Amino acid sequence: FAVHADVIHGAADALERDGNVWRVRVNGEWIEAGVVVLAARAYQAGELLKPFEPALGDLLSGIPYTSSLTLSIGYNRADIRHPLNGHGFLVPKRERKHVKACTWVHRKFNHRVPGDKVVMRCFMSGESLDESDEALIEIARGELRDIMGVDAVPVFHTIHRWPAAMAQYTVGHQKRIDEVQERLKALTGLHVIGNFFDGIGIPDCVRLGKQAAVRICGAG
Repeated sequence: FAVHADVIHGAADALERDGNVWRVRVNGEWIEAGVVVLAARAYQAGELLKPFEPALGDLLSGIPYTSSLTLSIGYNRADIRHPLNGHGFLVPKRERKHVKACTWVHRKFNHRVPGDKVVMRCFMSGESLDESDEALIEIARGELRDIMGVDAVPVFHTIHRWPAAMAQYTVGHQKRIDEVQERLKALTGLHVIGNFFDGIGIPDCVRLGKQAAVRICGAG
């Protein structure tokens, strides 16, 4: 069957409930809905819920987050002497500077990189966020040189900053999530999903989205 969707780009800054009807304020205008899915970071969902469910809002807002940064550096394969006989490496905490891990993209996902190129995707600490792009490149190149002996000149790079994006599963996290789930049962038509529940990876988020869709369709 055909499904029609109106896509509205904007910021949702308020959420309220009137009986069985939910109202979301987006770009200054209220939208009514029978079902709302909050697929946001825990602290963002918490702020929307606090006005009418303060306990639930506080539970969500209390989940800590850290920042991260990914820097992908591309080289000509002929310029890299390292055998690259693996998928990458992790840096032990006691030896860590800025680069926490590095994935050799052409080895892990060979369909993403031309045969004559090498792409190294560096995962860097949240403390690196404030560095300029130029500084990040030099930092990463220096650490790749120390760890792998790579002294080649990159042919391209991409940088993605993710401030306050990684939920932290601290001691007591499961108990907190159990209480969140219990309180959500009373809010018919509201579904809260995100990487702070029981998996931070993209496949986990996709799984939670599918489960929410099944629950919504089943309720209808």
